[in-house]
Amino acid sequence: DDLRYITNPSSGKMGAALANEAAKRGWDVVAIAGPCDVKLKEGIVRVDVTSASEMLNEALNALDEKFDLFIGVAAVADFEPQTMFGGKIRSGRGITLRLKPTKKIIAEVKRAHPDLRIIAFKAEFGGELESMFSSAKRMLEIADMVVLNDVSGGVFGEDTSRAWLINGGVKDFGTCEKTELAKKILDLV
Repeated sequence: DDLRYITNPSSGKMGAALANEAAKRGWDVVAIAGPCDVKLKEGIVRVDVTSASEMLNEALNALDEKFDLFIGVAAVADFEPQTMFGGKIRSGRGITLRLKPTKKIIAEVKRAHPDLRIIAFKAEFGGELESMFSSAKRMLEIADMVVLNDVSGGVFGEDTSRAWLINGGVKDFGTCEKTELAKKILDLV
């Protein structure tokens, strides 16, 4: 309804760290941000959105200006309500919520801009490392590099992240500050 929504505890800190580090390097940066309270350096163009479809549309609009790199770091919802209810759904009765898959932003960006360099982020929730690596490696069909996070240990909202870089091989970044991880990622670009 107009008051409630489906989300996750992502803070936007990793996206802000990447945007700020890129701006510090003199790059032109457009940051498309979901609802979050992060500080961005002066000169960064910030576009605020509230849904996965808005984020996709704004990403495609920004990329029409011809950028060299797209970093898909947002923890975008994989599902959205099939039907939105206007106003507020009154409590006191059960409801059935039907969900439909959202479009994958990375895939849509790749389809619209096939020559664009893409860094994707992939969140996994625990399990065997090899299984997580295999899942991330499948994303290399549409991304040049994938940053894999195991979010079962509390990455969302934290200042640190546990990450691996997947780009054919596997590079273990270990656990580090998100600002340091942003530097390591952009050094590889």
